Amino acid sequence: MITFDWNQIAYIGFILFYVIITPICYYANLWYSQYLPMVASNAFDNTGHIYNVTRVVSNGVLDKEAYMNYSPVFLPVNFVIAYGLSFIAIGATVSHALIYLSKPTMRCFRRSMQEQPDIHSRLMSRYRQVPIWYYACVFVVTFVMACLCISLWPTGMAIWQLILALAIAGALVLPIAMIQAVTNREVPMNVFTELIAGFLLPGQPVAMMMYQTFGYITTFQAISFTQDFKLGHYMKIPPQVMFWAQILSTLIAGLVQLGVQMWLFTHIPDMCKPYQKDNFTCQNVQVFGTASIIWGAIGSSQQFTKGHLYYPLMFFFLIGAVCPAILWVLTKKFPGSKLGYVNFPVIFGGPGYVPPANGVNYLTWALVGYIFQHVVRRRHFLWWAKYNYVLSAALDSTINSSIPALPNSRLFVYAQLTVPSERSNWSQYHPEMVGQHGVYTDFGLESPATATSVRGNIWTSAKDLGTMISNGVYLLQ
Repeated sequence: MITFDWNQIAYIGFILFYVIITPICYYANLWYSQYLPMVASNAFDNTGHIYNVTRVVSNGVLDKEAYMNYSPVFLPVNFVIAYGLSFIAIGATVSHALIYLSKPTMRCFRRSMQEQPDIHSRLMSRYRQVPIWYYACVFVVTFVMACLCISLWPTGMAIWQLILALAIAGALVLPIAMIQAVTNREVPMNVFTELIAGFLLPGQPVAMMMYQTFGYITTFQAISFTQDFKLGHYMKIPPQVMFWAQILSTLIAGLVQLGVQMWLFTHIPDMCKPYQKDNFTCQNVQVFGTASIIWGAIGSSQQFTKGHLYYPLMFFFLIGAVCPAILWVLTKKFPGSKLGYVNFPVIFGGPGYVPPANGVNYLTWALVGYIFQHVVRRRHFLWWAKYNYVLSAALDSTINSSIPALPNSRLFVYAQLTVPSERSNWSQYHPEMVGQHGVYTDFGLESPATATSVRGNIWTSAKDLGTMISNGVYLLQ
C-alpha cells in the first residue's frame, strides 16, 4: 500500500530502528547497553548511575584529570541509535540533494529569470517588496550582537567559530528546505552541529550550546521564516507587513520566554528535577542537558574517534551518503517501481525526535496521517481537496493564536491550567486512584509508564506554550 503522507514513511523508520533494531542491539549488549536502561534521556557512568557532570567540570571547563579518575560517558541504546540516525540523515540529505535536487534547483533558477509571473506574483506586485538592505541590516545587527556576546562574556567561543557555524547553516539550508518542502518533514541537523562543536570546543559545554544555536537554529529559523513568507504570498499579505510582523514577534517571543522561564524557576521548587512533585521534569531540557555533557563537557574526540566506544558511529555518515546513490541506480534499472516513493532522508530523519518523543507520538502521527492522507483522500477526495489543509491550518491557528483584546491571555490560561494549587489537587477527590508511582494532574490520573503532565515540557519555546495549553496533557513517556 502506497501513501503520499510522509508521516507514514517516518513511522516506518521508527518501527525499523526503535522497535526492531534497538532491542536487538540492547540484548546483544552492544555498547554495554545491558548495563543501562534501554530507553532513557540521561548519560551514565561506569557504575550505571546518572553521570555526575559536576565531578568533571570546574568553572564551566572540563577537568581532564578528574575525568580520567571518574568515568567515560555511557549512553543508553536509544540515545546511540538516535545519534547514529542523525549522522545517517545528514549524509543522506547531502547525497539526496546532489542526486535528485541539483538539476531541479538550477532549472527553477533559470525559469525564474525567464518565465512570466503567475497570478499570485502579479497580484503581489501591487505591494512594495522588502528591500535587500532590510535583510542586510538585520544580519549586521544580529551578527554584531553575537560577536559582542561571544567576546564580552566568558563563553569560550571565538568569532571564527561563529562564522563557521553560520557558513554550515547557510550551506545546508537549501537542501534541507527542499526536502522539507516535498515531504513536510524536517531533517534534524542539531546532532551534526553538536559533533562539530565537540571537536572544535572540547571541554566547553556553554560554547558547545552556543555553537549549536548558531549552527542549527539558524537553519531552522531561516526555513520557518521562508514558510511564513510563502503563506503570506498566497494569502496576499503585503511583504513589508510580513517582514515586520516576523521581526516584532521574534523579539516579543524571546522576551516572553525569558520572563516565563525566570518566573518558573523562581516560584516552582525543584524545577526540572526528576523528583519534582508536580512533574515539572523538563524532558526536552533534559535531552539538551545530556547533549551538553556528551559533546560539550567531554567532547567528540573522547568518544567518537578511533579507539573509543562510539567511533563506529562515524561511518554512519558514509552509509547515509551511499543509500540515495544505490536507490538512484535501482530506480533507473526499475523505472516506475514503488522504489520511487522511498526517501532516505525522511526514513532516517523522521525518528529524529527520539528522545524525548516515543512510540505514543509516532503512533499518533502515523494514525492521523493514514486516516486523512489515505482513507479520507480515497473515499472523500472532494472534501479532502477543499478542507484537509484548511482544517490543519485552523487547528494550528487555534494553538498559536490568542484573544486579540487580551494579548497575554495564553499566558494567563497556561498559568491557570498548570500552576500547582490546592484547589485543583485531583487526588483529594479520588485518593484511591493514585498509586505509589501514579501521577495526578488537573486533568486526571495519568499512567506513569505512558504519560507525563504538560508540566514536563514547558520551556521549549514561547511558541510551544500555546501547543501545550491546547493539548492539556502532552503524552511523552
